[in-house]
Amino acid sequence: MEFSKYHGSGNDFVLINNMDKRVEKFLKDTGLNLNEFVRRICAPHFGIGADGLILIEKPEDPSNHFKWQFFNPDGSLGEMCGNGARCAIRFAYDRKIVEEGCQTVRFETLVGVIKGQILQGGKSVRIQLTKPSIIREVLAVRVGEIKFEGTYLEVGVPHFVVEVEDLEGFDVLRFGREIRYHETFGPRGTNVNFVKPMSEGTIMVRTYERGVENETFSCGTGVVASAIACLLKGKIKEKEVKVKTRSGEVLKVFFGDNDKIFLEGSVVKVFDGILSNEVFGL
Repeated sequence: MEFSKYHGSGNDFVLINNMDKRVEKFLKDTGLNLNEFVRRICAPHFGIGADGLILIEKPEDPSNHFKWQFFNPDGSLGEMCGNGARCAIRFAYDRKIVEEGCQTVRFETLVGVIKGQILQGGKSVRIQLTKPSIIREVLAVRVGEIKFEGTYLEVGVPHFVVEVEDLEGFDVLRFGREIRYHETFGPRGTNVNFVKPMSEGTIMVRTYERGVENETFSCGTGVVASAIACLLKGKIKEKEVKVKTRSGEVLKVFFGDNDKIFLEGSVVKVFDGILSNEVFGL
C-alpha cells in the first residue's frame, strides 16, 4: 500500500490516498481491524512512526475537494488537527486531487468544512479554523500541591492553556499528562499547552497532545488555542501572532474579522513509500 509522509513544523503524519477505499479492502482481506492498522503504522521504530494517520477520501458533498479521516497514533479518531489539516491540503495538491491554481481548498472533517490556501507552490499552507468556543476563560486545576490556572477552550478539539515562566525547563511530560487526565475535563480529557509570552506579537508554546500521549514538536490547534488565550488575557494585542514551537519553527496565527482565525506555516514532504505487510505481522 502506497503512503506519503509529511510534516508541519515537526508534527508528522502518514497520509494515504483512500479515494478508492483501498484501506477497507486491505482490512477485509487481512482480517486486521482499523485501530490496529493505525497503531502499527504510527508506532516509532516498529512502523513508520508518526503523530497521526490521515486517510484522504471522496467528499460527501461534491462541491468540496475531499473528506478526511484523522487518527491519533493510539488508534482513536481525531476531530481536528491543525497541522494535519495543512499537510492534508498539501498532499491533495501534490496528488492532483486539488487542481492547480485553486484559490480555496475545502475538505470535510468531523468539526465541519475546513478551508485552506496553498501558498508558495505548496511549501506553505494557511487554513481557516472553525469558530472557537471559550469554555472557561479562567479555570484552576490542582496537581498535587501545585495549582495551574489557565484558559479552557475548544478549537475543534479541547485545549487547556497555562502560562509558564520557565518554559524551556518545564516538565511538560509530567504535568501535561497529569492535567490531560484530570477529572475536571471528564472522560475525554484535554490537550494541554504551556505558553510563554515573549516579545510583542510573539509567544512560545509547548504542547502535551491527547491521543499522542506525549509532548509533540508542534500542535496546530494548540498554537491557535494558546494565541487566543494570550489575547484574552491581554498578553498580546496584535492581529498577527508568531508562535515558536518546540521544533524551533514558527507558525503564524491571524485574527480576522467576524471571529475568523487562520493558521499558517510551512509543510514539508518527507518521502513516499510502500507499506510492507510485515509491518502488520502478516
